[in-house]
Amino acid sequence: MFITRIKMMPSSFVLSFLLGLVTSQTHPDIMLALRTAGQFSTFISFLERTNIVPFIASSPHFTVFAPTDHAFSKLTPAALQALNNDQAKMADLMAYHVVLSQAFHLRGSQDVTLTSSNHHQIRINTYNIVHTVTANGVNITIRNVLCNHGVLHGLDSVLVIPTANTLQIGINRPDLSVFTNLVVAAGLLPFFTTDHNQTLFIPNNAAFQKLEPRAMQYLESHPADMKETLKFHLVRATTIFTLGMRHSMTLPSVDLHHDALMVLEGTDGSLGINQAKIVEWDIIATDGVIHVLDSVLIPTRVVVNINDQGIVLG
Repeated sequence: MFITRIKMMPSSFVLSFLLGLVTSQTHPDIMLALRTAGQFSTFISFLERTNIVPFIASSPHFTVFAPTDHAFSKLTPAALQALNNDQAKMADLMAYHVVLSQAFHLRGSQDVTLTSSNHHQIRINTYNIVHTVTANGVNITIRNVLCNHGVLHGLDSVLVIPTANTLQIGINRPDLSVFTNLVVAAGLLPFFTTDHNQTLFIPNNAAFQKLEPRAMQYLESHPADMKETLKFHLVRATTIFTLGMRHSMTLPSVDLHHDALMVLEGTDGSLGINQAKIVEWDIIATDGVIHVLDSVLIPTRVVVNINDQGIVLG
């Protein structure tokens, strides 16, 4: 009777049905896939100590981003101990590494945002020029391991949950207060918070202290040039993590003329943007990513205007 019913069904339905049977028999469940890989023991332990596994098993489509044991070894002993001592924190972190709404396969060029099981964003960026795909700037080193009802990807670092947008992060940090206060004073708060996929380069307070005092006075007395200078630190419509940066790559800023920001690699492996060095990188935000600079970026036209006042920038 069962075979007879199948014969009466459309051929496309029968094919899908049979493929489903083969798939369910061929691919392991998520825990077996993790154990078979042999490099996820810490992640497995954390999953088993939380209540995440039943949700994964019952989901018709899922994606798991699993940090390797090496990834967990990058955490400080204090951070690892804090996770072990706080069951709620551990569960929240594990839930962030799981997507229950879809089985996401990495293929081609993809820049998308997924939603984790605890309702946070996970940014997937493909950097074809360097043959790298990242999740929140973390290298996805193991890709597209098929599981029953889902897919597994391995990470070389533990994901950090974004909790604020780029400008909020700057406002909340005392060492970045000069830049964010200038943005607010210039009436640019809406401008800096409308895009949801942006890269923001923020000079720290020490960078402003390095700036020639008369140059700062000029900018404060010329609002248009101040706004251009602040906008020169923002790239819209793309999130560029350091794994996607290479020497001489250019990024268009959102100042009036979309002046280019050039990535420069030092012989010591450091990264810079124009004349500034990136001193802190890949700070994940709800609307993109922040990189902290040790110098203030000023567009060429504004530099010329400053020079016309007899002020020489170092």
